[in-house]
Amino acid sequence: MLAAVVEKPGKLVVKDVPKPEIDDNSYLIKVEAASICNATDNHIVEGIFDGSHDHYPQILGHEVCGTVVETGKNVKNRHIGDRVALYTPNGAFAEYVKATGSYSALIKDNMPPEVACSCEMFDGAYTSMVAPAELTENDTVQIIGAGPLGLAAIGAASLYTKKIIAVDFYRNRLDAALEMGASRVYNRSEMSVDDILAAMKKDAVEIDVTFMCIALDRSKELDAFHLAVEATRHDGRISGLNVEVKLDHHNHRLNPFHMNRKNIKYRHFLERGSREEDFQYAYDQVAAGKIPMHKVITHKVCLDELEWALDMTRNHLDKCIKIIVYPKLKN
Repeated sequence: MLAAVVEKPGKLVVKDVPKPEIDDNSYLIKVEAASICNATDNHIVEGIFDGSHDHYPQILGHEVCGTVVETGKNVKNRHIGDRVALYTPNGAFAEYVKATGSYSALIKDNMPPEVACSCEMFDGAYTSMVAPAELTENDTVQIIGAGPLGLAAIGAASLYTKKIIAVDFYRNRLDAALEMGASRVYNRSEMSVDDILAAMKKDAVEIDVTFMCIALDRSKELDAFHLAVEATRHDGRISGLNVEVKLDHHNHRLNPFHMNRKNIKYRHFLERGSREEDFQYAYDQVAAGKIPMHKVITHKVCLDELEWALDMTRNHLDKCIKIIVYPKLKN
């Protein structure tokens, strides 16, 4: 089968590899579409990811949807012919993917594959942040970073509250934030953190919960967490995306003492029931038209265009948001 393989940091090739073989506890899907995770996939290619994907060679990608074509004898919750969308540690930019039942969702026949695969971001946006926060309609939420995951978080948060603030450097992403459900946006490329805090005060905005939806801080001042702490009210809460980057590439700065003085609670994930149930719930809200995930998709490519697409998601954030990858060659 065709697959995009990172043979070593800096070397990505599209080539024929053996079709995965399943065991009794797994199943095989024929890929319909996959999507680029702007942070993790680039970090893997660059060789700076620190976690389960830090090994080579590997098939790139983890956001995928497809049709079940084979099941192991112990798999009871997935059947041949099911359409599923999921996170996979086994690589998504390929014609077939071996999968287990974890963090997967059944998807309806009328959901386009490009939308279904991009919804994998709800693993980070909904199950790890929004659902555990148990938002109410009275909460004001701040999303720092309106990239693909931040936009998914905005869509998920809008199920609970209409008071959502988004901060980002790029106008295209702030425009998308408004389409996804944000009520107000601040452009960090035009405003300092002090400017944003002053604008929030003028706009009578008090932040109850902040979600940090960035992997690395793109500000020259490295003050993204400073904004989070300063804007969040006393006794408020901060949570965030967890993208594991090797220690020598981390660039976040945080003054923990002011966070302590404000008694702000910080936690990445608060255990709450079944994450897989939350995962399915998020997909169902997209299928019902309550979260317009199609609005984050800006480009669609084939496997042999993947290097171009990765460059777009790394160096041209003002021109792209979410890029879909189909398991075929353009030429």
